Parts: sequence; structure tokens; C-alpha cells
Amino acid sequence: MKSVWRQVLSRILIGFIVSIALGFLSGQIFLFLFLYTLYLLYCQFYQLFRFHSWLRFSGRSAPPESSGIWGEVFNNVHRLQKKQRKTKKRMQKALSRIEKSTSALKEGVIMADNTGRLEWWNQSATDMLGLMKTVDRGQFITNIVRAPEFFRYFSQKRFADALIISSPIKEGIYLEIQTTLYSQNDHLIFIRDVTRLHSLEQMRKDFVANASHELRTPLTVIKGYLETLSLFQDSLPQAMQKGVANMSEQSARMEQLIEDLLLLSRLESQEEAEQEEWHTIKDFVHSITNAAKVVMTENHQFDIHIEDDDSLYGSYSQLYSAFSNLIFNAIKYSPAGGTITIKWKSTPISGIFCVADQGIGIDPRYIPRLTERFFRVDKGRGPSTGGTGLGLAIVKHALLNHDGKLIITSEPNEGSKFSCHFPENRVKSNELLKNENHEEKQK
Repeated sequence: MKSVWRQVLSRILIGFIVSIALGFLSGQIFLFLFLYTLYLLYCQFYQLFRFHSWLRFSGRSAPPESSGIWGEVFNNVHRLQKKQRKTKKRMQKALSRIEKSTSALKEGVIMADNTGRLEWWNQSATDMLGLMKTVDRGQFITNIVRAPEFFRYFSQKRFADALIISSPIKEGIYLEIQTTLYSQNDHLIFIRDVTRLHSLEQMRKDFVANASHELRTPLTVIKGYLETLSLFQDSLPQAMQKGVANMSEQSARMEQLIEDLLLLSRLESQEEAEQEEWHTIKDFVHSITNAAKVVMTENHQFDIHIEDDDSLYGSYSQLYSAFSNLIFNAIKYSPAGGTITIKWKSTPISGIFCVADQGIGIDPRYIPRLTERFFRVDKGRGPSTGGTGLGLAIVKHALLNHDGKLIITSEPNEGSKFSCHFPENRVKSNELLKNENHEEKQK
């Protein structure tokens, strides 16, 4: 490239020298210089015209023949265009393979921009949602999927958990939707047909509910006979007395298990809409701790920190079940003389109910599974400390019904802390109201 520039500059310099010489001989130096400058400008504009004409046709033909710097420009641009066309072909092949592979997926895939407008989707998404490429491209996805739960899920960006909804075009079909944000908060949406899983889950719920109901009657009969036998326990043989006591204990445990199963079934199905009202947090805690003191066998202490007028909006029975399970669990796993700390904290965006114990703690690797039905960290625990294995599952579903979530923090030998987080629309805090009124007065 340097040699080309040297050649061009040498030619221009020789041209100026010749023009000056001719001008000097004729006595019109400026005229010859002016004419030579016009010639140079004409040459440059002519080459620009050829370059522009060539580019107008995408430069697919061979570049114009030229020498000097313009010849180098034509050749370099032509090489870059050939390289770009090769890269474009590779990209088109890659995109074609991606489109073919996504079209073969059974799961629906949708790409939407950061506002939720549809940009691209595969054939499975078309089949599941009834999308039409000529009509729906650029539409908001909430205009296509009109289920209220999907609107809340998408508008509030609740993408941590998958959402299951009924198909908008096929009755009896259930779809699971999982959304991931990428790039500039664009949306990558995966849709899966979970009708079979939903049917199996419904069968499980129905079986548990029906079996629990059916077990109630024979268990009531058994308990009745055991209570009758216990009236004459002193007259029974010594071996039978111990058997009757054990049967009474196990039947009571079985009754508690059935009650928990029925409660969990009601929380999951939400068949009966319970009345929601404002309830004072302190009333919940006093009622639960008073009931706990009656059955406590160890000398535990309660450390309670709750504002008098703080309230929570929801179903009394469900919230009572959730809080009582947490408090009774803390009592059960705290050592004799241990302190159970119960706190309520209100923030501008949430309300947090916490129960902390001084028990043996939990290995963090087990924490994600604690809310599973019948899950036990220690499989060897007996009925005296093991419970039914449904307490935290009940807490989880009760909180879900109140738009809340359960957060568990624990370390072995350092106790455990269970925090129930509720959204601001379900919390009424006297302290926050005081702060708001104080700020308004200052304004």
C-alpha cells in the first residue's frame, strides 16, 4: 500500500513540475496549474462515479479496472464483499438449522422484546397458542394469552417459578410457561404441555382427600373402642394395658395425620373460598403461645417482638395453621430451657413474620426440600419429634394462597429461622402509618 501511495504522489508531483515548466515557457504558470488541478479533480470524481455505479449493483460483478490507489480500493472492497457474503451464507445456514431444530421441538419457544411484543416463535408455540405469523407478530403476548393469572405473572415479572394455565384454544389442555430474561430484558418463553402431569397431580390430590375422608370413619370406631377399654384399664392384664396405651397414642397420631392431609388438600384445591379479613398479628401469637404453654413439657421461653396494632389481611384459619406450625416446630426442636423468638417486622414493601429457635439446626443442602410432603432430614426420628411431616407443606401452601413466600435460614448447631414474607397490600402497620403522617406534616 505504501508503494502505491508513493507512485501516486510521484505522478502528481511530476504533473505539477511539467505544468510549471510549460507555464514558465508560455508565461502562464497559473493557467497551467489551474488546468492540471481541474484534471486531477476530474480523475478523482470519475473514479468516484465508477465506484458508486459498481456499488449500486451490490458489487457482485468484478470491480472496474483501475490503477493506483483506486485500483487498491476497488480490489480491497471486492475482497471484503466476498468475505461478507461467505459469512452471511454461514449465518443463514446456522439460522436455518436453528429454525429447523426449534421447529422439531415439542416444547413451544417464543421470543418477545422487553415490552412483551412477539418477535418470533416455533411451530409448537403456534399449535399450543394458535398464533398466526401474519397477524400476531408485533402483538403483546398478554393480548394473545388472556388468562388473568398469566397477566399477573407476566406484568409483575414473577418468573422465578413456572406458571400452569389452561390452554387458550383447547379445552382440557394445560400448559406450563417458563420465562427467562436475556439481553436488554427481552423475553424467552418456553411452553410445555403438562396435561398428563396435571391429571396425575389431580388424581393424587383426589386420592389423598378421598382416602383421608374414608379413614376417618374406621379410625373413629377404633378410637371409641380404645376409649372404652381405657375406662377399664386397671382391670386389664398388664400386657394389655401397655398395648391399649400404645394403640391410643398411635390412633391419636393417625388422627392428626389425617387432619393435616385434609387441611393440605383444602389449601391446594381452594375449592371453598374462605373469607379474608384484617387480623391483628399479636392476637395470632397470643392465641398460639397460650395453647402451646398448655402442652409444653419442657421449660421453654418465648421472646416476642410485635407492634400492638400491626395487622395482616387473609384467612384466619390458614394463617393460624401456618403460624402455629412454625411455632410448635420451634418448640419441638428447641432444647429444654431454650428461647423461641417470634418477631413481626413491617417495611414499605412487605411484612415479615419470623420464628427462630435454638435447636440443632438444619444442613443447608436439605433446606430446598423441607416443604415437601413427608420429607424428613433425619429419617431415624421417632414420633415424639418427627411429627406428621406435613407441617411445612401446610405453611408453604397457606402462604401461596396469601401471595407470600417462606424463607428458611439455618446452620447445624446454630438453630433455625423461618420467615414468612407478605406483600404490602396485605399488611397494615401502625408504625408505617405514623411515619407517613409525619412526612405529610413536614411537607
